[in-house]
Amino acid sequence: MHLAFATDRVHPDFAEDDRILVAYLIKRGFIITAAVWDDPLIDWEKFDALIFRSVWDYFIHREQFDHWLEKLASLSIPVFNPLSIVHWNKDKTYFNTLKAKGILIPAYEIIKANSQQNLSELLHHKGWDQAVIKPTISGGAYNTWVTSKAQATEHQMKFELVVAGQDFIVQQFATEIIEDGEWSLIFFNKKFSHAVCKKARVGEFRVQAQYGGQHHPVIPGKVMLEEVEALLNLVEEPLLYARVDGYWDKQFHFNLMELELIEPVLFFDNNPATCDNFYTALKDRLYAGRWNP
Repeated sequence: MHLAFATDRVHPDFAEDDRILVAYLIKRGFIITAAVWDDPLIDWEKFDALIFRSVWDYFIHREQFDHWLEKLASLSIPVFNPLSIVHWNKDKTYFNTLKAKGILIPAYEIIKANSQQNLSELLHHKGWDQAVIKPTISGGAYNTWVTSKAQATEHQMKFELVVAGQDFIVQQFATEIIEDGEWSLIFFNKKFSHAVCKKARVGEFRVQAQYGGQHHPVIPGKVMLEEVEALLNLVEEPLLYARVDGYWDKQFHFNLMELELIEPVLFFDNNPATCDNFYTALKDRLYAGRWNP
C-alpha cells in the first residue's frame, strides 16, 4: 500500500519525528512518499491514502490550502484525518463548540478581523494581568505573543495591524504551563498511546522545540486520562491520530490549550511501542470502510 505523507515546501521531506514512523511502516510493507501539499505536479489519486503530517504552512496560505482541500474532496483518495475534521480544527473557533459542551478552556475572547478593540480595556474588563495573542488560524506559535496590562498600550498598534488581516484570539495567560509544563496526550484511533510534558526554556512562554522547549515522557493519572478521553469522544468523526494539549489546574482538572487533529508532532521518540500503536490504528482505519473525506 502506497501512502502519501503530506508535507510543505519548507519541510518537503519527512519531519524528524515522522522518520521514526516511516522507517517502521516500511518494515511493515508500506511504501511512503513525502508529498508537498501545494505541488501542482502531484497526482494524488496514485496514492492509496493521504495522511496530513508536516503541512506546517497551511495557516500562511489559507485560501490556497482551502482550495487544495476542495480538490481532495473531489477525488477518491482516503484522507486522514477526515477533511471535515481538518476544516473544523484549523480554526480555533472550535473552542466555542467544546466550551459549550463543558470542556475547561482558559478564558478567551475572539476578535474578528477589522474589529476596533482596545487591548488595555479588554484586559482590564476581563481582569487578566497577562494574555496570549494569536491568530485563530495558526500553528507552531506563529505570530503569537504575550501582552499584559502594563504592555497593552504599547502593543495596541501591532494588534490593530494584525487584526486588520484576520481573526485573532486573546486568551488569559496560563501560568500553570510555565510552572508545571504543558501535557500532550497522544491517541491513535481514539485509544490512548502515550504522553509527554513540554516545558519552555527559561524566559520563554512557548513550549515548542524551535523556541528551545523540551519534552519528556509522562504517564497521566486516571482522572486526567478520563477527562481527556471524554473530551476526545465529543468528536464524532473517526480519528487516526489526535494530540490533546493542556495543563492540570489547581483544582485537579484538565484544561485544554489545543486539540491538534491536523499536523501535530506525535512524539514517536517517546518509546518504541508508539509506532506499533499508530500501525494498529492505521490498519483499523484503512480497512474500516469509513475513510470518505
